[in-house]
This record gives sequence, C-alpha cells and structure tokens, in this order.
Amino acid sequence: FFPQIPILHRVSAMTRRPLSLYASPWTAPAWLKCNEDVRGKGTLKGQAGDKYHKTWANYFIKFLDEYAKHNVTFWAVTAQNEPLAALLTPPAFPTIVFTAAQQRDFIVCDLGPALARSSHRTQLIILDDQRIHLPLWAKVVR
Repeated sequence: FFPQIPILHRVSAMTRRPLSLYASPWTAPAWLKCNEDVRGKGTLKGQAGDKYHKTWANYFIKFLDEYAKHNVTFWAVTAQNEPLAALLTPPAFPTIVFTAAQQRDFIVCDLGPALARSSHRTQLIILDDQRIHLPLWAKVVR
C-alpha cells in the first residue's frame, strides 16, 4: 500500500517535465541492526559483503521494484539518510550510523552491485548530511 503513488501521478500529470524523485532510507529493520532496534545509534550487523549488508541492499531493489509496478521511477537513492547525524540524535530516532569507510564498503560490495544487476537506472547519492563532513568523505570514498 503506497498512499503517495496517486499524488505522484497527479503531480506528474500537471507538469511538462518528468519528476526527478529520490529516496532516502531512515533505518533498516531491527533484525539487521547491531542494536536490534530501528531506533538508536545502531549500525548494520556484520560487515560489507556479508548476508546482512546484502539483504539491506536487496531492500533497496525491492523498494524500487514495487514503485516501478505503479509506473513510479526514482532518479536516485541515498545509501543512508544523514549517516553521521545519527550520532547526535535522540535515542528514539530511527537511523543507521555509517562512517565514510563503512558506507563506501557497503556501496562497493553490496548496494552498487545490486543496483547494477537490477533493471533500474537509479543513481546513488552518498553523504546527504552536513557539508562540513564532505572533505573527509571525498578523501575516503573516492
């Protein structure tokens, strides 16, 4: 059930240009996180390339697949909404913490290959967070 799909279709019908949508996850399911809770400062269990990271990457593909069934496509996805802000949020905030190296490895080993194998031509955005962190992330991710 996607209540926003009819709204997206109406907006799309009202414009001459295609919509450029992007999606940004807040958190993985609790069973994929080290703290076993969707809330809090947990990271994904394990490390890049393992079953937990591959499962989380496949969630992205399933999300895109389901929207595509309703003729809604996404220009891009972020690997994680505000990956460092999670360190500063209250304990009840749903999030996943990623360092630059963790996010890079997740993208290289799991999310990037999953997107490449899929039928989606969706772009991938990293560090949709505070610009002050960009120089470090650029060095680590390159």
